[in-house]
Amino acid sequence: MNDPRPAPQRMSAPDRQQQLLEAALGVFSRKGFKGATTREIAAAAGVTEAIIFQHFPSKEALYSAVLELHFDTGDGDSWREELQGCMERSDDEGLAVLFIRRILEAYVKDTALQRVILFAALEGHEQGLARMKEQYAATFEKLVAYIRRRQREGALIEGDPHTILIALGALAHQYGQITRIMNAPVLHVPDEDLARQFARILLGGIRKAPVPALAGRKGPRGANPSHRKAKS
Repeated sequence: MNDPRPAPQRMSAPDRQQQLLEAALGVFSRKGFKGATTREIAAAAGVTEAIIFQHFPSKEALYSAVLELHFDTGDGDSWREELQGCMERSDDEGLAVLFIRRILEAYVKDTALQRVILFAALEGHEQGLARMKEQYAATFEKLVAYIRRRQREGALIEGDPHTILIALGALAHQYGQITRIMNAPVLHVPDEDLARQFARILLGGIRKAPVPALAGRKGPRGANPSHRKAKS
């Protein structure tokens, strides 16, 4: 008796590669590079393991192709142009908002890739970490140079520019990880508004007004002068 089910449609090579890359991303994001197998990736794509090796010579080559596909989003140039505009205008808050919003959007648009990057860090997988550094190194150094200039101009506090830049992105990364990877509740705030709030906190702190330095200003019996009662 003939099988009534239609024969599976043959995919073009580019379509098959795209299918394999998306399946691989899902498996790598759940298990990391070391934990993933080409057999699992083939099962996720609904193909035999041999099909994978027709398109990619090794698991390493497949992993590299996944990173290339998802790092090359096509919108990086316009974002870098906006960033450059902020630098030329010395727009510290605008630059901070752009930088933070970019990080927030990365966790929303491509959570799986952020998981792959975290796995690369946990596993010490040099291929994944090297690709990430290559992607962001030039922009990172431009931002460091901008921070140095603004420090010389007296607009930003003294301190290591690399540390300041890491701090600038830390809130966004923390929020992205706990909400998109650890599944904590998401704030119902648009990314643009959230980025502005984070930027203002980082640039201005959370105190409404400067607090006077009280260290070393002890009165009689250790009392603080500001707490002594006024004489009548």
